[in-house]
Amino acid sequence: MINKIKVLILGMSLAVAGGMVIPAEAKILRYVDDNGVVYYTDDEKDAQNSGYQYDSYDDWGEPDQNKVKLSFDPETHKLYIINEFASEITVKIKASDRNLIKDTNIPFDEPIEIGGNQQYLVGYVVYSGAGELTISRTFDIGKIFKGSADFYYSTNPNELIVPFVGAFKVTQGWEGGFTHKGPKSRYAIDVSMPIGTPILAAKDGKVIDMRMGSTSGGNNPSFRPMANYVKIQHADGTMTVYVHLKGNSQKVKVGDTVRQGQVIALSGNTGYTTGPHLHFALLTNTPNGVRSIKFKLKGVEPSSGTLLKN
Repeated sequence: MINKIKVLILGMSLAVAGGMVIPAEAKILRYVDDNGVVYYTDDEKDAQNSGYQYDSYDDWGEPDQNKVKLSFDPETHKLYIINEFASEITVKIKASDRNLIKDTNIPFDEPIEIGGNQQYLVGYVVYSGAGELTISRTFDIGKIFKGSADFYYSTNPNELIVPFVGAFKVTQGWEGGFTHKGPKSRYAIDVSMPIGTPILAAKDGKVIDMRMGSTSGGNNPSFRPMANYVKIQHADGTMTVYVHLKGNSQKVKVGDTVRQGQVIALSGNTGYTTGPHLHFALLTNTPNGVRSIKFKLKGVEPSSGTLLKN
């Protein structure tokens, strides 16, 4: 009979059985179930049978999974989360079989907010020793949004400005037929514009994540992970994301406080694109994962064909 706790960390597993460290051989697949909840598994059939729903945004602006680690101390039974991001994250801890847990104070499957650059004590877990127990985590960058995701954000025309310099039309609006289908991109917009157009912060906030080193893009799904992006968190917990940016064009860095209208980068054509454009969305980090929500720019709903100008 297998007799161990396995703490799973995307790409490796720590099997606690006399302090052994065992490398994982299987890849970890990310999927979203029918309720929009994000999971990880090493079994592709399990993902498909559990209601696999691919969200094309997920690998455009996906934070680095290796920056959030689990650490388990077999002597004290304490479980820690190590957050290497400068920003807050929201984490859920999962157990493969709760019946194998003798005692714990860990809030499994509940969202836990953790500050940037810290080691966080989640709690303790005492293993029954009756089989293999796997402890894993899912996370999203940012803190929990305290408002409702079911409203227009916002009817105030000064709340969000048009996030670029110039005047361009929305080429794909909410729930677009090409890529705007999943929970993170349902209410996103695409705006075609020349490479090098200045991109502006739509609202005051803090830069919490970015990837800006790619110079590759094209009309093939294989380019998805190559999209550059900047993500800004705002005081109310909402986040704006700016995707397909020109490589190495950033004017800000992670941790910077930015003002509404400040240039943060230049538009580009990186990632999965049919041509140069900006992908823009307003996101909320909810207890059930990240969601895009409806918004207005200068008080105008940005539907397909709408001319936006700043």
